[in-house]
Amino acid sequence: MRFGLQKTTLLDYPGKVAAILFTAGCNLRCPYCHNPELVDGGGDGGMLSREEVSAFLKKRAPVLGGVVISGGEPLLHAAALTGLIAEIHDLGLMVKIDTNGLFPDALPRLGADFIAMDLKTAPSRYGELGCRTPGYEEKLRRSARWIIESGIDHQFRTTVCGEFVGEGDVPEMADLLAGCGEHRLTPFRPGVTLNGEWEDRISPGRNYMDRIEELFIKNKIPSYQA
Repeated sequence: MRFGLQKTTLLDYPGKVAAILFTAGCNLRCPYCHNPELVDGGGDGGMLSREEVSAFLKKRAPVLGGVVISGGEPLLHAAALTGLIAEIHDLGLMVKIDTNGLFPDALPRLGADFIAMDLKTAPSRYGELGCRTPGYEEKLRRSARWIIESGIDHQFRTTVCGEFVGEGDVPEMADLLAGCGEHRLTPFRPGVTLNGEWEDRISPGRNYMDRIEELFIKNKIPSYQA
């Protein structure tokens, strides 16, 4: 297994200086994804072996507080990550996992200290994102419920674009998020995307973002714009 590496981030693990490890492969095909090189898992250019990652973390552990494991979708590799997370803990570092929530059975086994789950749209619409995971609506709900009830620090995140997050989607999304500690709303931003047609799409305006935030709050979901 190989990993992409960002040596330092002050933004991706709340309250900690962290490194980010990126895994390849994803079971979604969100057209606005800004990591297209990781989605199909193709190519190892610039990626590191597990041994190289271990050596880096041992060297950097004194100045880090945590490690973020992101993707792609890291839980495609859940069996391999369990040992890596244990190794990171042995270095005195904490671990945050970024996930799309489609692997509820893997979550309890990981031993993560913080979980960030992306909720892309209403669960019933995940087929529009290329999801072919059987039972995806129920799996999303199971993941969200386990995260919320586990007592683990967590955050739910939604990239807001009009095509996938509209006023009509909010009630279904809010139902899944009931009881969560935090829900972060981020506007879609143009740039390199999985679907090139999205590279020049316009970000949702302030009025649209305010309206979506307001609707989540009215549904008793603690949401804020990032």
